[in-house]
Amino acid sequence: MKFVFKQNPLPMHQNAMIAAEASLAANAQGKFWQMHDKMFENARALSREDLERYAREIGLDLERFKRSLDSHEFQRQIQADQALAQQLGARGTPSFFINGRPMRGAQPFEGFKTIIDEEITRANRLLATGVTKARLYAELTKTGQTRAAAGPEKAGPDAKRPPRPREDPNAVYKVTVAADEPAIGPPTALVTIVEWTDFQ
Repeated sequence: MKFVFKQNPLPMHQNAMIAAEASLAANAQGKFWQMHDKMFENARALSREDLERYAREIGLDLERFKRSLDSHEFQRQIQADQALAQQLGARGTPSFFINGRPMRGAQPFEGFKTIIDEEITRANRLLATGVTKARLYAELTKTGQTRAAAGPEKAGPDAKRPPRPREDPNAVYKVTVAADEPAIGPPTALVTIVEWTDFQ
């Protein structure tokens, strides 16, 4: 399996954006998962001062880390992650796509296991036809939807706002994964799980 982390800092969480930026600044120094773990262990302590302390504790180049935060170097990447989440209908956190199949919210292990087992079977069928492991994820999602269906039209004062997209739980979505995104697992995995979340 390969697990890919995408950013979706929610506006209601005061320090979510700076935490997302800090995680990507750590990723640029090869220590995303160490920063990820520190922030989740200390989810109530995500001020700039806290983040700088965590950066020191995990051995980051602190001056480079501070420059990344000061310049908002990774804000465009975060916004791209958020836009893709909205496009696919993944509004809340956490939101998962398992080989393109959506799963929303915190779920019990059995829910993941069922989908993962189905996806392993699907992947093995494709491999048996000659698809290479390097092309597997692209092949599994190539005909996937690139946009969630529009939600129901609203009446009343919000009627002028466009309907919010909603994901179809039975659909497969084409979820793009870039090589430089934080990930664990081989690029040739049978199952790729993409998660959108925030740190708060």
